[in-house]
Amino acid sequence: MIANPTLILLLISNALASIGTGVAMIAIPWFLATGEGGSVLFGVLATIVNIFLFFLTPFIGPYIDGCSRQKLMIGLRLAFLLGLVLVYAIFAFSDNTTASLILYYSLGAVFYAFNVPLRTAYVQELFAADEYARINSILEVENQVAAVSTGALAILVMEYLGLSIIILGNVACYIVAVFCIARIKHPAKQFSLKSQSIFKSFNEGVQIALRKPVLALMLLVSSIPYVVIILYTVLHPIALSQIPQASGSTYAVVELLFGLGAILGGWIMISGRFKGVNTELLLLYSLGLFLLVVSFQVLFPTYWGFIVLACAFGFSNSVVRILRQTLLMQQTTASEIGRIGALLQGWIMLMRALCLFVMTLVLSASGVLAAIYFTLFIAILAPVIFLPAYLKKNRAMTQLSKNVGATNDLR
Repeated sequence: MIANPTLILLLISNALASIGTGVAMIAIPWFLATGEGGSVLFGVLATIVNIFLFFLTPFIGPYIDGCSRQKLMIGLRLAFLLGLVLVYAIFAFSDNTTASLILYYSLGAVFYAFNVPLRTAYVQELFAADEYARINSILEVENQVAAVSTGALAILVMEYLGLSIIILGNVACYIVAVFCIARIKHPAKQFSLKSQSIFKSFNEGVQIALRKPVLALMLLVSSIPYVVIILYTVLHPIALSQIPQASGSTYAVVELLFGLGAILGGWIMISGRFKGVNTELLLLYSLGLFLLVVSFQVLFPTYWGFIVLACAFGFSNSVVRILRQTLLMQQTTASEIGRIGALLQGWIMLMRALCLFVMTLVLSASGVLAAIYFTLFIAILAPVIFLPAYLKKNRAMTQLSKNVGATNDLR
């Protein structure tokens, strides 16, 4: 599989794109949150960006299902490239570092929100169904290696060399990323939707989700760990900034360990040890594991607690992400996955916005420890809601099997 030229080009492009995401989503929050009044500024910024994406993201689904996904992949990367040029221009000519950081973070959030459902649909189009779990695992490992190591390195580079070097490096990376996607041979599996209103297509996406309520609920609930991780992108820099022995290097170590944990989770999934095991059951266990990690963080909100548990956070979140994407690919068709994926991403944006807003209020009113307890409450919801949905679907499948068996006996 690794020798597959399509996969190699996809991995290179994804790695280079992940560099920009890593800088925007890991390094930039540190510099915004640790400035004067930074925790409030970053909390408000993240909330506004995610509310905007909640309203916008679901409408990209019809484009993903109705247009060439390869061209959309290229166009999205070119758009981010132009955005980076604008960030550099603002920084170079106005010397307004805060404005540059705000725009940088916003670009990264928008790119990530659009890229996830688009890449999921593109991968489904490029590879066979029995390869989904391994491909998702490989992409998760590679994504974490690129994003986290780059984000951690960027914190150190920016402290010593400044923002301009990071921006120019990202521009070079995205140029190569566009070239790699363009070199992928167009997949043989093609389909197209009838040309229609974007709002009509969006409504069809909602109807598809309503026809599969249990699957939709499972996908929505399994996104909660990712929302908790986003909350910790705010919590980690704020919490560590209040610990005397912590520094920017400490935050870099935490992010690096998070990435190593995610790589370990992806590697285990790549190994195929759970091949043949029900994806939904594995997802349920993974949600329970993630809840356990969050519980330990509540018990140990200390310097070493943040460092030691970072790896466990990365591991459990990585496994949940891989299984969630695999479940989405397995149970949706190529003509509907874009709309379902975009609706899921819109839900994630809403959850991020609401949770970040609430956590910002909790931080300002009660401090970091209360905010950590808030993350525990959010994490508890995932397995508590997922379990009844899983049991209901399992009972329905068992009953269907019995009915089919009874029909065959009559024949």
